[in-house]
Amino acid sequence: MQLAFLQPHMAWLLLAVPLVWFLPWRGRASAQPRPKAQAALRATVLTLVVLALAQPVFVTPRSGVYRAVVLDLSASVALGARGPAAAKAAALAAAGEPDVTVVQIGDAAPVVDDNGMWLRPAADSATPLGAALDLAAQAIPAGSPGAITLLTDGRATDTHWGKPLAQLLERRLPAHAVPLESAPGVFLADLRTSTARPGETARVEVDVVGAGNDLEVLLRREDAVLARSGRFDSDERRTVALELEAGPQGFHPFVVELAAPHAPAREGGRAGVLVVREPVRVLYLGERQQGARARLQTLVGSGFSLASAPPALEADFHRHDLVLLDDAPARALPESAQRALADAVANDGLGLLHSGGGAAFADGGYYGQPLADLLPVELRGEEDKVDPSVGLAIIIDTSGSMGGTRIELAKQIARVAVRRLQPHDRIGIVEFYGAKHWAVPMQPAANKIEIDRAIGRMKAIGGTVLYPAMQEAYYGLKNVNTRFKHILLITDAGVEDSNYERMTRRIAKDGINVSTILVGQGGHNLIMSDIANWGRGRFYAVGDQFSLVELVLKQPSTRKPPRYKRGEFPVRGLGGAGWWGPVERAAPPLAGYAEVETRDGAEVLLETDAEGGGRHPLLATWRHGLGRVTALMTEPVGEGTARWRDWPDYGEFLSRVLARTAADHAPFHLTLSRRRDTLTLRAERDEPNTALVPEAHLVDADGARLAERPVVFREQAPGLFEARIDAPRGETVRVVVEAAGRRQRVAAVGNSDASPETQVDPRSALPLARLAQRTGGSLLSIDAPPEAFAVGGASAQAATSLAIARLWPFLLFAALLAYLGELLYRRWPRT
Repeated sequence: MQLAFLQPHMAWLLLAVPLVWFLPWRGRASAQPRPKAQAALRATVLTLVVLALAQPVFVTPRSGVYRAVVLDLSASVALGARGPAAAKAAALAAAGEPDVTVVQIGDAAPVVDDNGMWLRPAADSATPLGAALDLAAQAIPAGSPGAITLLTDGRATDTHWGKPLAQLLERRLPAHAVPLESAPGVFLADLRTSTARPGETARVEVDVVGAGNDLEVLLRREDAVLARSGRFDSDERRTVALELEAGPQGFHPFVVELAAPHAPAREGGRAGVLVVREPVRVLYLGERQQGARARLQTLVGSGFSLASAPPALEADFHRHDLVLLDDAPARALPESAQRALADAVANDGLGLLHSGGGAAFADGGYYGQPLADLLPVELRGEEDKVDPSVGLAIIIDTSGSMGGTRIELAKQIARVAVRRLQPHDRIGIVEFYGAKHWAVPMQPAANKIEIDRAIGRMKAIGGTVLYPAMQEAYYGLKNVNTRFKHILLITDAGVEDSNYERMTRRIAKDGINVSTILVGQGGHNLIMSDIANWGRGRFYAVGDQFSLVELVLKQPSTRKPPRYKRGEFPVRGLGGAGWWGPVERAAPPLAGYAEVETRDGAEVLLETDAEGGGRHPLLATWRHGLGRVTALMTEPVGEGTARWRDWPDYGEFLSRVLARTAADHAPFHLTLSRRRDTLTLRAERDEPNTALVPEAHLVDADGARLAERPVVFREQAPGLFEARIDAPRGETVRVVVEAAGRRQRVAAVGNSDASPETQVDPRSALPLARLAQRTGGSLLSIDAPPEAFAVGGASAQAATSLAIARLWPFLLFAALLAYLGELLYRRWPRT
């Protein structure tokens, strides 16, 4: 036995004890003698208090091993398994070792009365295995050998076992697991809910666990059934999806129930909250079509809020998710407003739907305007000349046979060909003189001075090996993105024999024309003309500088501006992931549209399906910066879509086009997670604006703000904000987060971190085999002998521990008695 003090520094207060003998006594004359008995009592009181503050303890060694048994008798355990489990726990408690603690879960009578800790949950239908493991670990003294045995089915109603498991690993306490059979039945688990906008189709998914026939899942709100799955069978696990129309923005609670007339179903539904977002904020610019905005609002429904503004008004585009230009000519939209709109689309992710007929695409005057660069279709002005791009690879023979005037003639022909190229064309020059060499690597034809210098540096030297040079020119042109591609071979025909036909035909098959120019002689050369024929090019013979030829590498054309076509035009849908959904792709014929051409990189979703191959895009889209731009080459509610007014799916079709084009990214990514009575709200910034800070507040079921419960964010990292919310279990928490003029909503139902006792998903159960393996225990059967439950621990070698007896409570009690004695002494009457 050893005496120790937990707070030894408090002993310095003993120096104040002698002051009791020297301080003046209140109420007595200074000449009167000091009562020694009273001074001794006061010194005793002070000494006892100081010793108690030093916290003395007796430390004694203690030997033995400890066991803790977690017995699960909750409702999720099969009735037939509860009796054997209770008997096993009693047998382990009576195995001859006095230090056995039984932690019992469930509302049954305690199995062990003497050494047991009966863990009765706050709710009878709960299995807090994490809390049970924590209590079991506390029952084994620190440093003592011991073991924990779990008799359970692992169906924990919450997953808060991380901290107890870490304690077991740190103390090296083995956890033996005896799996128990779960009660049969089919039930609902793992509810998932998607967000939606007003009027959209919301989706609720729930997993049906267990085997049963003729099952049905119902979604209720109060007494009304909003959705039902229809009858189905389940073998072991099945995901059931329910769809319903989202109501007004806000929080809408619901309950999902399972009807199982021919299977043992576990009682209880799954509660959830459907979060309905704000409507898509659409800025409508147009009104050239009279009353179009009101008709559009009726078509798309409550999921969209169309705000009207004159096109000439320079609106604040940042307050909207989508700008809809409906047949608005360019003269009605100032150039400054167009630039502001383009900036909002590119840098802020604003969506733009440019729709209409002649005023929007044909004669609307957008050609050359800032808005024209955003559109996925080409806008034309007056009739213009089109100069297609060309890629040219010139092969020049610089072998010894080209000496004298021939090499100079070849250079002159190459210079003539280069002069015909435009800056957007591509040019490359390969010379061969026994080996191949890029005199001018493939590049834009803008720097013609450097190209001319490279041609001037060529000299006739070496042998004539043509085949590798043609291969090099072919590979150089293959990855060039131009409208036309040409190989121009300039030589005196003194080349080696090789299989030119096979290679030349292959080059021509890839869309590259091969032309040949014979220099130095006026006659005809068979191999040069054959190469030109195989390469679908032309053969030229140039004897001197006076017989130079005019090379034709491309043929410019003219294009007319788009025009508005009237008539009856069938429409063909081209798909597009996420654009259509259940909407019928075969739309009725159009009465009119603007004929345009799409740009490279644009996705065409609808086009005319005219006979004879006359197809033109009707709906095209692409990304521009952070935003999406969609072009609809007809009026949404005007002359061109007159036949679409009776199309039942037109409203849904138009709603999907608007929703997919609108800005859908929120300022923050929100997550709301519960751990017992505390919720953590995390807001991760998705906007590039680093000055954006979220503001949040709680609301009640009716959406009214709860001012008495503020939500305070703290920035844990750049762009990552976190707030703690205290809410008792069972309370549904609804949070509204505001930033940059946008509102985001997130909710967590009560007990969202726990499941009802009879509806625990097997996938989230405590993995007993993994627990035993991690802690050094064993996975045992109910019939395993007591010696199979081995004991371990940090002090297993010594098999001893320390017992601590606290002395300071007794010292405090003695100080109280001494103080009462001193008080009695002072009050005792004297003659």
